[in-house]
Amino acid sequence: MNSPPSDGPMVRPTSRDATSRRQPWLDPATRRTALATLITIPANLLLLIVLASLWHHMPVAPAKTFEPNFESSFHEPYETPVEEMTLAFTTPETPIGLPLEPDVQAFPTLLPDAAEIFAVTPGDPVVTLEIPALPPGDKPAAVASQSSHSPQSTVPSAAQMLTATDLKVGGGYEGRLTAAARDRLAGARGGSPASERAVQLGLAWLAAHQRSDGGWSFDLKGTPCAGQCSHAGTHQSTTAATALALLAYLGAGQTHRSGEYQTVVDRGLEYLCSRIVPSSRGADLQEGTMYAQGLATLALCEAYALTSDRELQKPAQQAIDFIVNVQHPLGGWRYFPGQPGDTTVLGWQLMALQSGKLAGLQIPEYTVPRAHEFLDRVQGEQGATYGYQTSGDQATPSAVGLLCRMYHGWPRSDERLKLGIERLAARGPDLHDLYFTYYATQALHHFDGPQWEAWNKRLRDRLVALQVKEGHEAGSWYTPDYHTVSGGRLCDTALAVMILEVYYRHMPLYGYRGIEDFW
Repeated sequence: MNSPPSDGPMVRPTSRDATSRRQPWLDPATRRTALATLITIPANLLLLIVLASLWHHMPVAPAKTFEPNFESSFHEPYETPVEEMTLAFTTPETPIGLPLEPDVQAFPTLLPDAAEIFAVTPGDPVVTLEIPALPPGDKPAAVASQSSHSPQSTVPSAAQMLTATDLKVGGGYEGRLTAAARDRLAGARGGSPASERAVQLGLAWLAAHQRSDGGWSFDLKGTPCAGQCSHAGTHQSTTAATALALLAYLGAGQTHRSGEYQTVVDRGLEYLCSRIVPSSRGADLQEGTMYAQGLATLALCEAYALTSDRELQKPAQQAIDFIVNVQHPLGGWRYFPGQPGDTTVLGWQLMALQSGKLAGLQIPEYTVPRAHEFLDRVQGEQGATYGYQTSGDQATPSAVGLLCRMYHGWPRSDERLKLGIERLAARGPDLHDLYFTYYATQALHHFDGPQWEAWNKRLRDRLVALQVKEGHEAGSWYTPDYHTVSGGRLCDTALAVMILEVYYRHMPLYGYRGIEDFW
Protein backbone atom coordinates (compact mmCIF):
# COMPACT_ATOMS: atom_id res chain seq x y z
CA MET A 1 0.00 0.00 0.00
CA ASN A 2 1.30 3.39 -0.89
CA SER A 3 2.09 5.86 1.92
CA PRO A 4 -0.10 8.91 2.11
CA PRO A 5 1.44 12.03 0.64
CA SER A 6 3.20 14.36 3.02
CA ASP A 7 1.47 17.59 3.93
CA GLY A 8 4.78 19.46 4.45
CA PRO A 9 8.50 19.36 4.42
CA MET A 10 10.15 16.35 6.15
CA VAL A 11 11.72 17.18 9.54
CA ARG A 12 14.92 15.16 10.44
CA PRO A 13 15.12 13.80 13.97
CA THR A 14 17.29 15.85 16.28
CA SER A 15 17.23 13.79 19.48
CA ARG A 16 20.45 12.00 20.77
CA ASP A 17 18.82 8.55 20.45
CA ALA A 18 17.76 9.20 16.92
CA THR A 19 21.21 10.43 15.96
CA SER A 20 22.85 7.38 17.48
CA ARG A 21 20.66 5.10 15.48
CA ARG A 22 21.59 6.80 12.21
CA GLN A 23 25.45 7.23 13.10
CA PRO A 24 26.51 4.22 15.21
CA TRP A 25 30.29 5.13 14.99
CA LEU A 26 29.54 8.13 17.19
CA ASP A 27 28.62 5.89 20.12
CA PRO A 28 31.17 6.40 23.03
CA ALA A 29 31.90 2.68 23.40
CA THR A 30 32.41 2.35 19.68
CA ARG A 31 34.72 5.30 19.61
CA ARG A 32 36.85 3.81 22.40
CA THR A 33 37.13 0.51 20.54
CA ALA A 34 38.06 2.22 17.29
CA LEU A 35 40.70 4.34 19.02
CA ALA A 36 42.27 1.27 20.66
CA THR A 37 42.33 -0.51 17.34
CA LEU A 38 44.03 2.41 15.63
CA ILE A 39 46.73 2.44 18.34
CA THR A 40 47.24 -1.34 18.38
CA ILE A 41 47.69 -1.80 14.63
CA PRO A 42 50.88 0.34 14.28
CA ALA A 43 52.28 -1.14 17.51
CA ASN A 44 51.83 -4.64 16.18
CA LEU A 45 53.37 -3.63 12.86
CA LEU A 46 56.39 -2.18 14.68
CA LEU A 47 56.79 -5.38 16.71
CA LEU A 48 56.69 -7.49 13.53
CA ILE A 49 59.37 -5.29 11.94
CA VAL A 50 61.66 -5.67 14.99
CA LEU A 51 61.20 -9.46 15.10
CA ALA A 52 61.91 -9.74 11.38
CA SER A 53 65.10 -7.71 11.79
CA LEU A 54 66.31 -9.90 14.66
CA TRP A 55 65.57 -13.06 12.72
CA HIS A 56 67.51 -11.74 9.75
CA HIS A 57 70.65 -11.08 11.84
CA MET A 58 70.68 -14.34 13.80
CA PRO A 59 73.89 -16.43 13.01
CA VAL A 60 73.21 -19.65 11.23
CA ALA A 61 75.38 -22.58 12.38
CA PRO A 62 77.18 -24.21 9.47
CA ALA A 63 75.99 -27.64 8.61
CA LYS A 64 78.20 -30.29 10.18
CA THR A 65 79.32 -33.11 7.98
CA PHE A 66 81.05 -36.31 8.89
CA GLU A 67 84.62 -36.45 7.63
CA PRO A 68 86.00 -39.98 7.75
CA ASN A 69 89.42 -39.05 6.37
CA PHE A 70 90.99 -37.49 9.48
CA GLU A 71 94.42 -37.00 7.94
CA SER A 72 93.14 -34.90 5.06
CA SER A 73 90.75 -32.96 7.27
CA PHE A 74 93.59 -31.80 9.53
CA HIS A 75 95.57 -30.44 6.63
CA GLU A 76 92.85 -28.87 4.48
CA PRO A 77 92.21 -25.14 5.10
CA TYR A 78 88.95 -24.31 6.83
CA GLU A 79 86.48 -22.04 5.08
CA THR A 80 84.86 -21.05 8.39
CA PRO A 81 86.52 -20.26 11.75
CA VAL A 82 87.16 -23.29 13.92
CA GLU A 83 85.33 -23.15 17.22
CA GLU A 84 87.57 -23.26 20.29
CA MET A 85 87.32 -26.57 22.10
CA THR A 86 88.81 -28.30 25.10
CA LEU A 87 91.00 -31.19 24.02
CA ALA A 88 91.01 -34.39 26.01
CA PHE A 89 94.53 -35.74 25.60
CA THR A 90 94.75 -39.50 25.44
CA THR A 91 98.29 -39.71 24.10
CA PRO A 92 100.29 -42.61 25.56
CA GLU A 93 102.64 -41.59 28.34
CA THR A 94 105.66 -42.46 26.21
CA PRO A 95 105.61 -41.24 22.58
CA ILE A 96 106.00 -43.84 19.87
CA GLY A 97 109.62 -44.53 19.04
CA LEU A 98 111.07 -43.99 22.50
CA PRO A 99 112.29 -46.88 24.68
CA LEU A 100 109.95 -47.92 27.46
CA GLU A 101 112.56 -49.08 29.97
CA PRO A 102 114.89 -46.25 31.00
CA ASP A 103 117.02 -48.61 33.10
CA VAL A 104 117.69 -50.81 30.08
CA GLN A 105 118.10 -48.18 27.37
CA ALA A 106 118.76 -44.51 27.95
CA PHE A 107 116.01 -41.99 27.18
CA PRO A 108 116.88 -39.10 24.89
CA THR A 109 116.32 -36.22 27.29
CA LEU A 110 117.06 -33.13 25.21
CA LEU A 111 115.17 -32.24 22.05
CA PRO A 112 113.73 -35.72 21.53
CA ASP A 113 111.75 -37.03 18.60
CA ALA A 114 108.31 -36.49 20.07
CA ALA A 115 105.09 -37.72 18.51
CA GLU A 116 103.60 -35.17 16.12
CA ILE A 117 100.90 -32.97 17.59
CA PHE A 118 99.06 -30.06 16.12
CA ALA A 119 99.96 -26.61 17.37
CA VAL A 120 97.43 -24.20 18.75
CA THR A 121 95.65 -22.49 15.84
CA PRO A 122 97.55 -19.28 15.01
CA GLY A 123 95.38 -16.28 15.68
CA ASP A 124 93.68 -17.61 18.80
CA PRO A 125 93.03 -14.79 21.26
CA VAL A 126 95.84 -14.33 23.75
CA VAL A 127 94.77 -14.29 27.38
CA THR A 128 97.21 -12.10 29.27
CA LEU A 129 97.57 -11.15 32.88
CA GLU A 130 97.19 -7.49 33.67
CA ILE A 131 100.73 -6.49 34.58
CA PRO A 132 100.95 -3.14 36.32
CA ALA A 133 103.48 -0.93 34.61
CA LEU A 134 106.66 -0.33 36.53
CA PRO A 135 107.02 3.24 37.76
CA PRO A 136 109.72 5.22 35.97
CA GLY A 137 113.13 4.12 37.15
CA ASP A 138 111.94 0.84 38.67
CA LYS A 139 113.70 -2.38 37.69
CA PRO A 140 113.00 -6.09 38.03
CA ALA A 141 113.89 -7.57 41.40
CA ALA A 142 117.06 -9.23 40.12
CA VAL A 143 118.46 -5.91 38.90
CA ALA A 144 117.13 -3.72 41.70
CA SER A 145 118.93 -5.69 44.39
CA GLN A 146 122.22 -5.13 42.59
CA SER A 147 121.79 -1.53 41.55
CA SER A 148 120.58 -0.28 44.94
CA HIS A 149 124.08 -0.50 46.39
CA SER A 150 127.02 1.77 45.90
CA PRO A 151 129.64 0.70 43.33
CA GLN A 152 131.94 -0.25 46.17
CA SER A 153 129.39 -2.72 47.62
CA THR A 154 128.09 -4.09 44.31
CA VAL A 155 130.48 -7.06 44.36
CA PRO A 156 130.69 -8.98 47.64
CA SER A 157 134.10 -9.75 49.03
CA ALA A 158 135.56 -13.25 48.84
CA ALA A 159 134.91 -13.67 52.58
CA GLN A 160 131.24 -12.80 52.09
CA MET A 161 130.92 -15.14 49.11
CA LEU A 162 132.37 -18.06 51.00
CA THR A 163 130.36 -17.59 54.19
CA ALA A 164 128.18 -20.70 54.33
CA THR A 165 124.54 -20.46 55.32
CA ASP A 166 121.98 -23.18 55.93
CA LEU A 167 118.95 -21.60 54.23
CA LYS A 168 118.69 -20.63 50.59
CA VAL A 169 119.49 -16.95 50.26
CA GLY A 170 121.24 -16.68 46.88
CA GLY A 171 120.71 -17.70 43.29
CA GLY A 172 120.45 -14.22 41.75
CA TYR A 173 122.19 -12.65 38.75
CA GLU A 174 124.37 -10.12 40.59
CA GLY A 175 127.58 -11.98 39.83
CA ARG A 176 127.33 -11.70 36.05
CA LEU A 177 126.40 -8.04 35.71
CA THR A 178 129.89 -6.56 35.52
CA ALA A 179 133.30 -7.78 34.40
CA ALA A 180 134.67 -7.02 37.88
CA ALA A 181 132.00 -9.18 39.51
CA ARG A 182 132.61 -12.07 37.09
CA ASP A 183 136.37 -11.94 37.62
CA ARG A 184 136.11 -11.92 41.41
CA LEU A 185 133.56 -14.71 41.54
CA ALA A 186 135.46 -16.86 39.04
CA GLY A 187 138.60 -16.46 41.15
CA ALA A 188 136.80 -17.23 44.41
CA ARG A 189 134.63 -20.11 43.19
CA GLY A 190 137.08 -22.15 41.11
CA GLY A 191 137.41 -20.58 37.67
CA SER A 192 140.67 -19.82 35.88
CA PRO A 193 142.01 -17.57 33.11
CA ALA A 194 141.91 -20.60 30.81
CA SER A 195 138.24 -21.32 31.56
CA GLU A 196 137.32 -17.68 30.97
CA ARG A 197 139.25 -17.73 27.69
CA ALA A 198 137.30 -20.84 26.66
CA VAL A 199 134.02 -19.03 27.36
CA GLN A 200 135.07 -16.14 25.12
CA LEU A 201 136.09 -18.51 22.29
CA GLY A 202 132.78 -20.34 22.62
CA LEU A 203 130.78 -17.12 22.36
CA ALA A 204 132.77 -16.09 19.29
CA TRP A 205 131.99 -19.45 17.61
CA LEU A 206 128.28 -19.03 18.36
CA ALA A 207 128.30 -15.51 16.90
CA ALA A 208 129.92 -16.81 13.71
CA HIS A 209 127.10 -19.36 13.34
CA GLN A 210 124.16 -17.02 13.84
CA ARG A 211 121.77 -17.11 10.89
CA SER A 212 120.92 -14.07 8.79
CA ASP A 213 117.45 -13.89 10.38
CA GLY A 214 118.99 -13.54 13.86
CA GLY A 215 118.25 -17.07 15.06
CA TRP A 216 120.33 -20.20 15.43
CA SER A 217 119.78 -23.71 14.08
CA PHE A 218 121.06 -27.08 15.25
CA ASP A 219 121.47 -28.01 11.60
CA LEU A 220 124.52 -25.92 10.73
CA LYS A 221 123.97 -26.21 6.98
CA GLY A 222 121.58 -23.28 7.14
CA THR A 223 124.10 -20.99 8.87
CA PRO A 224 127.12 -19.05 7.54
CA CYS A 225 129.04 -22.22 8.38
CA ALA A 226 127.50 -23.82 5.27
CA GLY A 227 128.33 -27.31 6.49
CA GLN A 228 132.02 -26.72 7.29
CA CYS A 229 131.55 -27.97 10.88
CA SER A 230 131.21 -31.67 11.56
CA HIS A 231 128.50 -33.22 13.72
CA ALA A 232 125.70 -30.83 12.81
CA GLY A 233 122.45 -31.45 14.64
CA THR A 234 119.23 -32.65 13.08
CA HIS A 235 116.51 -31.24 15.32
CA GLN A 236 114.44 -28.54 13.65
CA SER A 237 113.37 -26.44 16.66
CA THR A 238 114.90 -23.01 16.04
CA THR A 239 113.44 -21.65 19.29
CA ALA A 240 115.40 -24.25 21.28
CA ALA A 241 118.63 -23.59 19.34
CA THR A 242 118.26 -19.80 19.61
CA ALA A 243 117.44 -19.96 23.32
CA LEU A 244 120.49 -22.14 24.11
CA ALA A 245 122.79 -19.73 22.28
CA LEU A 246 121.24 -16.71 24.01
CA LEU A 247 121.56 -18.34 27.44
CA ALA A 248 125.29 -18.77 26.84
CA TYR A 249 125.61 -15.01 26.18
CA LEU A 250 123.34 -13.98 29.04
CA GLY A 251 125.28 -16.24 31.42
CA ALA A 252 128.37 -14.14 30.75
CA GLY A 253 126.48 -10.87 31.29
CA GLN A 254 126.25 -10.19 27.54
CA THR A 255 122.89 -8.54 26.80
CA HIS A 256 121.34 -6.42 24.05
CA ARG A 257 122.03 -3.39 26.24
CA SER A 258 125.66 -4.00 27.26
CA GLY A 259 128.69 -6.09 26.38
CA GLU A 260 130.62 -7.03 23.26
CA TYR A 261 127.74 -8.90 21.62
CA GLN A 262 124.87 -6.43 21.90
CA THR A 263 123.86 -6.76 18.24
CA VAL A 264 124.11 -10.56 18.30
CA VAL A 265 121.90 -10.83 21.40
CA ASP A 266 119.46 -8.19 20.19
CA ARG A 267 118.88 -10.00 16.88
CA GLY A 268 118.52 -13.31 18.70
CA LEU A 269 115.86 -11.92 21.04
CA GLU A 270 113.99 -10.35 18.13
CA TYR A 271 113.98 -13.68 16.33
CA LEU A 272 112.76 -15.52 19.42
CA CYS A 273 109.87 -13.08 19.86
CA SER A 274 108.98 -13.39 16.18
CA ARG A 275 108.50 -17.16 16.62
CA ILE A 276 105.77 -16.78 19.25
CA VAL A 277 102.49 -18.46 18.32
CA PRO A 278 99.74 -16.55 20.16
CA SER A 279 97.21 -18.82 21.86
CA SER A 280 94.57 -18.70 24.56
CA ARG A 281 97.11 -20.34 26.90
CA GLY A 282 99.90 -17.82 26.38
CA ALA A 283 102.95 -17.46 24.12
CA ASP A 284 103.64 -20.83 22.49
CA LEU A 285 107.35 -21.26 21.70
CA GLN A 286 107.44 -25.07 21.55
CA GLU A 287 108.23 -25.70 17.88
CA GLY A 288 107.97 -29.39 18.68
CA THR A 289 108.41 -29.98 22.41
CA MET A 290 108.13 -28.39 25.83
CA TYR A 291 111.93 -28.50 26.05
CA ALA A 292 112.00 -25.60 23.62
CA GLN A 293 109.25 -23.79 25.55
CA GLY A 294 111.24 -23.98 28.77
CA LEU A 295 114.49 -22.89 27.14
CA ALA A 296 112.93 -19.98 25.24
CA THR A 297 111.03 -18.77 28.31
CA LEU A 298 114.20 -18.96 30.40
CA ALA A 299 116.09 -16.83 27.85
CA LEU A 300 113.35 -14.19 27.65
CA CYS A 301 113.05 -13.98 31.43
CA GLU A 302 116.80 -13.71 31.98
CA ALA A 303 117.11 -10.98 29.36
CA TYR A 304 114.26 -9.05 30.96
CA ALA A 305 115.63 -9.50 34.48
CA LEU A 306 119.11 -8.35 33.45
CA THR A 307 118.03 -5.27 31.46
CA SER A 308 114.50 -4.33 32.63
CA ASP A 309 113.69 -3.78 28.95
CA ARG A 310 109.93 -3.17 28.97
CA GLU A 311 109.56 -4.57 25.45
CA LEU A 312 110.50 -7.99 26.84
CA GLN A 313 108.06 -7.89 29.75
CA LYS A 314 104.97 -8.94 27.80
CA PRO A 315 106.48 -11.82 25.78
CA ALA A 316 108.30 -13.12 28.88
CA GLN A 317 105.11 -13.02 30.96
CA GLN A 318 103.05 -14.72 28.24
CA ALA A 319 105.69 -17.44 27.81
CA ILE A 320 105.45 -18.04 31.57
CA ASP A 321 101.66 -18.13 31.24
CA PHE A 322 101.90 -20.92 28.66
CA ILE A 323 104.05 -23.06 30.97
CA VAL A 324 101.63 -22.48 33.84
CA ASN A 325 98.53 -23.19 31.78
CA VAL A 326 99.73 -26.49 30.27
CA GLN A 327 101.02 -27.98 33.52
CA HIS A 328 99.60 -31.48 33.97
CA PRO A 329 97.16 -31.84 36.91
CA LEU A 330 99.68 -34.19 38.53
CA GLY A 331 102.27 -31.41 38.52
CA GLY A 332 104.59 -32.35 35.67
CA TRP A 333 105.45 -31.39 32.09
CA ARG A 334 106.66 -33.64 29.31
CA TYR A 335 107.30 -33.41 25.57
CA PHE A 336 103.97 -31.76 24.88
CA PRO A 337 100.87 -30.64 26.82
CA GLY A 338 98.72 -33.47 28.09
CA GLN A 339 101.43 -35.89 29.19
CA PRO A 340 101.87 -36.61 32.91
CA GLY A 341 105.48 -35.41 32.94
CA ASP A 342 109.11 -36.42 33.33
CA THR A 343 111.87 -35.05 35.52
CA THR A 344 114.08 -33.56 32.80
CA VAL A 345 111.36 -31.57 31.02
CA LEU A 346 110.10 -30.41 34.41
CA GLY A 347 113.59 -29.13 35.22
CA TRP A 348 113.63 -26.62 32.35
CA GLN A 349 110.14 -25.38 33.22
CA LEU A 350 111.06 -24.84 36.89
CA MET A 351 114.25 -23.02 35.92
CA ALA A 352 112.17 -20.77 33.64
CA LEU A 353 109.71 -20.12 36.47
CA GLN A 354 112.62 -19.34 38.82
CA SER A 355 113.95 -16.83 36.30
CA GLY A 356 110.49 -15.33 35.91
CA LYS A 357 110.31 -14.95 39.68
CA LEU A 358 113.67 -13.16 39.71
CA ALA A 359 112.35 -10.87 36.96
CA GLY A 360 109.29 -9.95 39.02
CA LEU A 361 106.79 -11.67 36.70
CA GLN A 362 103.50 -13.15 37.88
CA ILE A 363 103.37 -16.86 38.71
CA PRO A 364 100.43 -18.53 40.50
CA GLU A 365 101.24 -19.71 44.01
CA TYR A 366 100.16 -23.29 43.28
CA THR A 367 102.37 -23.95 40.22
CA VAL A 368 105.72 -24.63 41.89
CA PRO A 369 104.35 -26.62 44.87
CA ARG A 370 102.41 -28.80 42.42
CA ALA A 371 105.63 -29.47 40.48
CA HIS A 372 107.31 -30.60 43.68
CA GLU A 373 104.44 -32.99 44.27
CA PHE A 374 105.50 -34.60 40.99
CA LEU A 375 109.07 -34.81 42.29
CA ASP A 376 107.73 -36.50 45.43
CA ARG A 377 106.34 -39.28 43.23
CA VAL A 378 109.57 -39.93 41.31
CA GLN A 379 112.00 -39.58 44.21
CA GLY A 380 113.95 -42.43 45.75
CA GLU A 381 115.43 -42.74 49.22
CA GLN A 382 113.02 -40.08 50.49
CA GLY A 383 114.34 -37.45 48.06
CA ALA A 384 118.06 -38.18 47.79
CA THR A 385 117.65 -39.66 44.29
CA TYR A 386 115.18 -39.32 41.40
CA GLY A 387 113.90 -41.31 38.46
CA TYR A 388 112.77 -40.21 35.02
CA GLN A 389 109.04 -40.94 35.29
CA THR A 390 108.92 -43.26 38.28
CA SER A 391 110.79 -43.54 41.55
CA GLY A 392 114.43 -44.39 40.98
CA ASP A 393 118.09 -43.43 41.05
CA GLN A 394 119.14 -42.17 37.61
CA ALA A 395 121.98 -39.75 36.99
CA THR A 396 120.39 -36.86 35.11
CA PRO A 397 116.97 -36.98 36.82
CA SER A 398 118.74 -37.02 40.20
CA ALA A 399 120.81 -33.94 39.32
CA VAL A 400 117.70 -32.12 38.06
CA GLY A 401 115.58 -33.13 41.04
CA LEU A 402 118.16 -32.08 43.64
CA LEU A 403 118.75 -28.72 41.97
CA CYS A 404 115.00 -28.04 41.92
CA ARG A 405 114.74 -29.00 45.60
CA MET A 406 117.55 -26.59 46.45
CA TYR A 407 115.84 -23.72 44.65
CA HIS A 408 112.57 -24.58 46.34
CA GLY A 409 114.14 -24.08 49.74
CA TRP A 410 115.60 -27.31 51.10
CA PRO A 411 118.18 -26.20 53.69
CA ARG A 412 121.79 -27.20 53.22
CA SER A 413 121.58 -29.30 56.39
CA ASP A 414 118.78 -31.49 55.01
CA GLU A 415 119.98 -35.10 55.25
CA ARG A 416 118.27 -36.00 51.97
CA LEU A 417 120.15 -33.23 50.18
CA LYS A 418 123.45 -34.23 51.76
CA LEU A 419 123.04 -37.84 50.66
CA GLY A 420 121.98 -36.81 47.16
CA ILE A 421 125.00 -34.54 46.74
CA GLU A 422 127.28 -37.35 47.90
CA ARG A 423 125.73 -39.62 45.27
CA LEU A 424 126.24 -37.04 42.51
CA ALA A 425 129.82 -36.37 43.58
CA ALA A 426 130.55 -40.10 43.54
CA ARG A 427 129.36 -40.34 39.92
CA GLY A 428 131.80 -37.62 38.92
CA PRO A 429 131.48 -35.26 35.93
CA ASP A 430 130.86 -37.12 32.67
CA LEU A 431 132.27 -35.37 29.60
CA HIS A 432 130.39 -37.83 27.40
CA ASP A 433 127.15 -36.60 28.98
CA LEU A 434 127.20 -32.80 29.06
CA TYR A 435 123.50 -32.66 29.87
CA PHE A 436 123.98 -34.53 33.16
CA THR A 437 127.17 -32.58 33.86
CA TYR A 438 125.39 -29.25 33.27
CA TYR A 439 122.80 -29.91 35.99
CA ALA A 440 125.10 -31.74 38.40
CA THR A 441 127.70 -28.96 38.22
CA GLN A 442 125.11 -26.41 39.32
CA ALA A 443 123.96 -28.60 42.21
CA LEU A 444 127.54 -29.23 43.44
CA HIS A 445 128.47 -25.57 43.03
CA HIS A 446 125.50 -24.35 45.06
CA PHE A 447 126.07 -26.91 47.81
CA ASP A 448 129.77 -25.98 47.93
CA GLY A 449 132.25 -27.62 50.26
CA PRO A 450 134.78 -30.38 49.58
CA GLN A 451 132.48 -32.08 47.07
CA TRP A 452 132.49 -29.01 44.85
CA GLU A 453 136.24 -28.55 45.03
CA ALA A 454 136.85 -32.16 43.99
CA TRP A 455 134.22 -31.99 41.23
CA ASN A 456 135.58 -28.75 39.79
CA LYS A 457 139.12 -30.08 39.86
CA ARG A 458 138.08 -33.09 37.77
CA LEU A 459 135.91 -31.07 35.38
CA ARG A 460 137.26 -27.63 34.55
CA ASP A 461 140.59 -28.27 32.85
CA ARG A 462 139.39 -31.42 31.10
CA LEU A 463 136.43 -29.56 29.59
CA VAL A 464 138.68 -26.69 28.48
CA ALA A 465 141.03 -29.20 26.85
CA LEU A 466 138.16 -30.68 24.80
CA GLN A 467 137.43 -27.35 23.08
CA VAL A 468 138.53 -27.25 19.44
CA LYS A 469 141.51 -24.90 19.12
CA GLU A 470 142.12 -24.64 15.36
CA GLY A 471 140.28 -24.30 12.08
CA HIS A 472 136.69 -23.38 11.37
CA GLU A 473 135.45 -25.33 14.41
CA ALA A 474 137.73 -23.41 16.82
CA GLY A 475 135.85 -22.43 19.97
CA SER A 476 133.28 -25.23 19.75
CA TRP A 477 132.73 -28.57 21.48
CA TYR A 478 131.29 -31.88 20.43
CA THR A 479 131.06 -34.98 22.59
CA PRO A 480 129.35 -38.31 21.82
CA ASP A 481 126.47 -37.52 24.16
CA TYR A 482 123.37 -39.61 23.51
CA HIS A 483 121.26 -36.99 25.28
CA THR A 484 122.16 -34.20 22.84
CA VAL A 485 122.90 -36.06 19.61
CA SER A 486 120.06 -34.31 17.74
CA GLY A 487 121.35 -30.93 18.96
CA GLY A 488 124.83 -31.60 17.61
CA ARG A 489 127.79 -29.26 17.90
CA LEU A 490 125.75 -26.13 18.63
CA CYS A 491 123.98 -27.75 21.57
CA ASP A 492 127.19 -29.12 23.08
CA THR A 493 128.97 -25.78 22.66
CA ALA A 494 126.22 -23.84 24.43
CA LEU A 495 126.08 -26.35 27.29
CA ALA A 496 129.88 -26.36 27.70
CA VAL A 497 129.97 -22.56 27.82
CA MET A 498 127.24 -22.48 30.47
CA ILE A 499 129.06 -25.11 32.54
CA LEU A 500 132.18 -22.92 32.55
CA GLU A 501 130.07 -19.89 33.50
CA VAL A 502 128.82 -21.63 36.65
CA TYR A 503 131.15 -19.62 38.91
CA TYR A 504 129.14 -16.41 38.37
CA ARG A 505 126.04 -17.36 36.37
CA HIS A 506 124.02 -17.63 39.60
CA MET A 507 125.06 -16.44 43.02
CA PRO A 508 125.72 -19.43 45.32
CA LEU A 509 122.49 -20.49 47.00
CA TYR A 510 124.07 -21.19 50.38
CA GLY A 511 127.20 -19.09 50.19
CA TYR A 512 126.22 -15.43 50.19
CA ARG A 513 123.92 -13.64 52.62
CA GLY A 514 121.58 -10.78 51.88
CA ILE A 515 119.64 -11.85 48.76
CA GLU A 516 115.85 -12.13 49.01
CA ASP A 517 114.43 -15.64 49.18
CA PHE A 518 112.27 -15.58 46.05
CA TRP A 519 110.67 -18.96 46.70
